[in-house]
Amino acid sequence: MQLKNNKIVIIGSGMAAYMLAQNIRQESADIDITIIAERDGRFYPKPMLSTALFHKKTPSDIETASSNEMMSKYAINIMTNQKVHEIDRKNQSVILSEQTVHYDKLVLAVGSIANEIPNISPTDGYVSINAIEDYEVLLQKLDQAKKILVIGSGLVGVEFAHDLLQSGYEVSMVSQDVSALWPLIPREIGIVCRDHLISRGLDWFVDKGVIGLKSNHDQITVQFSEHPEKTYDLVLSAIGIKPRIELAKAANLDINLGIVTDAWGKTNDPNIYALGDCAEIHGLVLTYVAPIKQQALAIAKSLTGNKTKISYPPMPVVVKMPTFPLTLVPVRQVHPTGEWCMHQNDENDGLIAGFYHPEKGLQGFVLAGPATRLRNEWLKKMPESILDSA
Repeated sequence: MQLKNNKIVIIGSGMAAYMLAQNIRQESADIDITIIAERDGRFYPKPMLSTALFHKKTPSDIETASSNEMMSKYAINIMTNQKVHEIDRKNQSVILSEQTVHYDKLVLAVGSIANEIPNISPTDGYVSINAIEDYEVLLQKLDQAKKILVIGSGLVGVEFAHDLLQSGYEVSMVSQDVSALWPLIPREIGIVCRDHLISRGLDWFVDKGVIGLKSNHDQITVQFSEHPEKTYDLVLSAIGIKPRIELAKAANLDINLGIVTDAWGKTNDPNIYALGDCAEIHGLVLTYVAPIKQQALAIAKSLTGNKTKISYPPMPVVVKMPTFPLTLVPVRQVHPTGEWCMHQNDENDGLIAGFYHPEKGLQGFVLAGPATRLRNEWLKKMPESILDSA
């Protein structure tokens, strides 16, 4: 079949961009695919960044393929080290520094940026990890570091703290809550997770937030809202990410938390789609691999002539912490309704909790320790789609 939309341009070169390109190529051997990469375009699994220390992985170990290898394998054009300055919707073009690229269909896979602490100016020794280049910087800093502060007790913060402890560093964590991973999991399990990390040497303390950073020779002094200032060799900020929306906003695409799309991944411009960390689909911004796979699969079909809605089955998240296994299906309601309920379980068989809507029943669950082996059993109890509760 001759496809009408025969030139697809993807802005971005992260997992979402490459998953989409791979799926498009599976649907069509002939369609013209161009990826515009802001950096070198190497392909790597982003979730590996927060556990690479535990597995003693170098950046080259994490990298799956170079941009040249991806070009050759999937017959796609990859433009590396290119900054997109503007999207010209009228002329269906992308404006770069020295050239203009035409598209029939454009896909925004521009990813996310690390959240910033209000009124804090980053300084040497203060890092956040959201790309492989950030991990390279971290490894350089770790060579001279002994005492490390992790800001934030979410997924990334917990995984990094675990691996840094395993690697022999003195690690402190400042959290705004008494529980790890709150509100992703119930406090009862979050506190057990916190206590496990403390038992492995973590210095955990609760504070409203960091209010200042000062370079102090080769160290960094951190000022807290409620605690005396302390000095560390390295500060790792793990306070979450937010969608990159500036390019879409300048092009007058609909923006909320992310770039707003319909159920097919299409923006308010019929020729522009969005997926991955930057996209808000079904009212949700989902930054995990499983939902991005679903997005890439459906959008590839739509772009190649088979209009397909993006579906979200229950998608487990594995907290990559080998000494305290955790598997969960997060609650994905736009406006969560319900409550967590702990299930009685033998102490040696781990911890189990379910999130229950008063009418729709089970909407999410957490399995800790040996209970993680029950994952498939609990997945069968979930609705076929998490959107049933959205």
